[in-house]
Amino acid sequence: MKVIGVIGLIGAGKDSANEYIMEQYDYRLVHFGDIVREIAKKMNKEPNRDNLLAIQREYTKKHGIDYFAKEVVKRIEKGGFDKVIINGIRRPVDASVPKQRFGKSMILLQVDADPKIRFERMSKRGRVGDPKTFGEFRRQENAEAKAFDFKDTLKLVDYKVTNNGTLEELHKQIDKLLEKTGFD
Repeated sequence: MKVIGVIGLIGAGKDSANEYIMEQYDYRLVHFGDIVREIAKKMNKEPNRDNLLAIQREYTKKHGIDYFAKEVVKRIEKGGFDKVIINGIRRPVDASVPKQRFGKSMILLQVDADPKIRFERMSKRGRVGDPKTFGEFRRQENAEAKAFDFKDTLKLVDYKVTNNGTLEELHKQIDKLLEKTGFD
């Protein structure tokens, strides 16, 4: 089994990286956010960032900080995947629980980009809950970073790609990395 955990700040290009890896290398996707969105749907709540953050806080308080990480591991094991991407890693425990379970079969990849570029990308995609102003973008980013101990999670990163350029440039970085690590 090969597991790639993908981490990055909002708008960095995690989805672009995931899509490329899935298409070119036949990986499946398990997303932390899907679990939270499923809960929001059951609760009849709009799946905006504030509601999803509140749900995540509620569930981790009620079921433990590792609740979502354990759910991700369960989904991977139940799915029987040979190659899987974990997206939506934010907290240190989101990375450490699957890393403990999958050991050397897992790498943690950070997708990074400059803040202004990330905001511009988010403005263009127009996803529900995305910020409308750069100030709102920074507020959301800071709230998430604080809520999820994101700086501590970044200490667990094995590899990093910088997504300030074109998709082709991102793809070349990913190809080189996956070949180098044997995760291709």
